[in-house]
Amino acid sequence: EEHSLGSARMVLACVYTALFVVVPTLVLWALHHAAHGAVLFNWTYLLLSLFVVINSMIAVWEMVLHLYSKHITASFQQLKKRHEKDTFPPVFMFEHVPLAEALSLKYWANVWILYSFFDESYSDPRSYGFWIDSGNGFTTLVPGVVFVLGLTFDLMDPRHLGLLGMVQFYQEFYGTVLYFWSFFHNQRWKDHGWRGGNVTWIMALVIISNGIWFAGPGLGMYVSYHMCMEGAPALALVRTI
Repeated sequence: EEHSLGSARMVLACVYTALFVVVPTLVLWALHHAAHGAVLFNWTYLLLSLFVVINSMIAVWEMVLHLYSKHITASFQQLKKRHEKDTFPPVFMFEHVPLAEALSLKYWANVWILYSFFDESYSDPRSYGFWIDSGNGFTTLVPGVVFVLGLTFDLMDPRHLGLLGMVQFYQEFYGTVLYFWSFFHNQRWKDHGWRGGNVTWIMALVIISNGIWFAGPGLGMYVSYHMCMEGAPALALVRTI
């Protein structure tokens, strides 16, 4: 009975992840609607704000990649010894975790321990994948938050906001392009001996997850460019239906 009560106080890790994305996004949508009237379904704002929130969560995880790199490397090497090549490790996202543990940065190092089975460069601080992602974590979190708040409220001149967005989103797009090429050029899936149908799953995972960082920054650069060129009229387009 005591064990069942303890389990009841725990939630799946994927639920915490969903809440981190859904709650801030809904708050932003509500604030945007309250500040600018009947614009609840401005799809440009909805999609761009959703992407910035997702990117903010990933940026925190990318900081964890740097801060706990030794832990990630050691844990991955230990876990790798217990799993045969071409086999999937346990997916921590579907395990129950206490709130206190979910609020710790170290817990989310599990993201990179798991992803290292698909691309071992994330357990190697000497690799490009490690540095492009950990670097993005430290350099895109604050600009991203400022940008989405600037779309929501009048924080700065629209042209200045557009310039901030162009720099931020281009960096994210550029880093994704290089990582994407690096992954396929170096055939990273071979590090863990993936073959057959499992390679298809790995390809799908990498393409879909990185595809978000093609589409999101692409939309961000488009909106930012028009704000740089047109100023307030372009910003008004994300505040009307």
